[in-house]
Amino acid sequence: MRTKLRDLDARFVGAGGSGVTNADGSPVPPRSGIGLSFKCPCGNHDEYDRVFVAFSNPLDGGPAIDYNGRVPTWDRIGDTIDTITLKPSIQRTDQGGCRWHGFVTNGEAHE
Repeated sequence: MRTKLRDLDARFVGAGGSGVTNADGSPVPPRSGIGLSFKCPCGNHDEYDRVFVAFSNPLDGGPAIDYNGRVPTWDRIGDTIDTITLKPSIQRTDQGGCRWHGFVTNGEAHE
């Protein structure tokens, strides 16, 4: 089954900006489009349980965000919610969760 990302309340995620600082107190510049967040397509979660995928090629053209030594591996093709395709597939591995495994292709989530 394919579900449009718009129907899963998809949104691009930013980082940094006003009031955000590094450990040394220096400001973190604002970033936009560093990843994508959407409701899990499995439908078994509340509205606050969302899938987050960080891009290796953020929308703002900046470098990928380093998450404690882990750099994102999802390549983004397209620059809108309706056109985005991500590679490779996404697999939720959260303990006790649904463990949804699927794809995002042309603005739709599917298994």
